[in-house]
Amino acid sequence: PSSSAGLSGASIEADPDALVRRVAQPDADPERILLVVRRIEDGAVLLARWSDAPQPMLLSLDAPHPDEGFAEAIALLVGSRFAMTAGTPRLHAERLPVRMRHPAKGSETTGFLRVAAVEVSGEPAPDGALAGIEALAPDEAARALSTDLERRALALGLALLG
Repeated sequence: PSSSAGLSGASIEADPDALVRRVAQPDADPERILLVVRRIEDGAVLLARWSDAPQPMLLSLDAPHPDEGFAEAIALLVGSRFAMTAGTPRLHAERLPVRMRHPAKGSETTGFLRVAAVEVSGEPAPDGALAGIEALAPDEAARALSTDLERRALALGLALLG
């Protein structure tokens, strides 16, 4: 039974290098990453608070360029926004369809949000662009998010982290 649980857990994870290679193609569908950040020390989910938004949000980023790499892009974002050290990020296999602007064509199109998750360590300190960082238990974080899409992303990210 434990081996079947391991297999089902592995099936939700995608190869981040494949994502990086795919989005570098000029005709690729646009993809953006929503990042679930969980602190190792206490299991708190860390959400960004922006001065112009009433509720905290997941961090997000463009899919990284192949020269940058997936793990490096996540580590840079977590380090710059939260001043924390990131572990090894994981990417969920599910793609969440959303309307977004195509980066190469400029027109509105269907793109995809991908969920990545990473565990971090240390005490968060927001960069100058953030109004603050919320550290919440997972169920509180789900209630604090403003959209069903973000709540779905949170659930997928937490499933990746186990």
